[in-house]
This record gives sequence, C-alpha cells and structure tokens, in this order.
Amino acid sequence: MKLTGIFSIIFIFLIFATIINASEINITSDKMQVFESEGLVLFTGNVFGVKGDLKVWCDKMYVYYTTTQGEKREIKKIIALGRVIIEKGKWKAYAGKAVYFKTQEKLVLEETPKVWHDKNLVEGEIVIIYFNEDKSEVLSKGEGRVRAHVYFE
Repeated sequence: MKLTGIFSIIFIFLIFATIINASEINITSDKMQVFESEGLVLFTGNVFGVKGDLKVWCDKMYVYYTTTQGEKREIKKIIALGRVIIEKGKWKAYAGKAVYFKTQEKLVLEETPKVWHDKNLVEGEIVIIYFNEDKSEVLSKGEGRVRAHVYFE
C-alpha cells in the first residue's frame, strides 16, 4: 500500500477495521482507497480476498457496505474485476467480472466465465451460483450457447 505519512496509514487502517470485520473478510492488495460517503472500499493491484471458505483473486475489487443503526458497517456487495479466480468449497471459477451478493449468498459471473463443481465444467455468457441452495444457472445471450462437461460415476 503506497500512502504518504504514518498518520494516513493509521487513519486508513482504523477506517477499514470498522468497515469490515476481520472475521468477515480479509483483503490484501497493492493499494486501498476508502470512499466513506459512497460506502465503498476500492482495492487495486494483486488483490486477494478471503471470506470464510470463499477466496477471490483479481486485479480490482470494490467492496460496498452500508451503515446500520449504532454505526455498525456491513458488507452488502463485492465486485471483482480483471482475471478473476474464485474458489468456494467444491466450486472453482474463472471470469472477467464477478459480483457477490452477501445477503443472498449469490455469485454472478460474466465475461467468459468457466465454472467447475468437482470435475464438472459449465461455460456460458453468464453463470449464477446460489451457494445457499447448492445450485447454479448458466445463461446465454442472443445466439450464444451454453456448454457443459458432466461426469457421471
């Protein structure tokens, strides 16, 4: 993280610690910017995030949060952009863009997504994974097609 002055580093750390509870999500990157009025933390460069068993690697990550009563901040959405790799349990995915909706435990993958569940692979223009329901949808647009490689044992 390239910030000038020790006070800037301490200030950013204190803001970030109140925005995101360390047991909720841990993120490392080359740079971090906090936009308090927008409810946004932006991470850029070699981003790696962990939330429980959800792991994300990407070029840029936007973490959106809301402030509840008592000034508690909660994550509502995470957007990962650029060379996105995601792992969660038996799921593994590659895409150009991923949007994670915390309250719904839903992940929407776009820009040439490829998703594996164990050895099974699906590809389409949009892949939606519902983690709470252990299900997924693969969608195509226009004349695009959905591809699946499914292994039966």
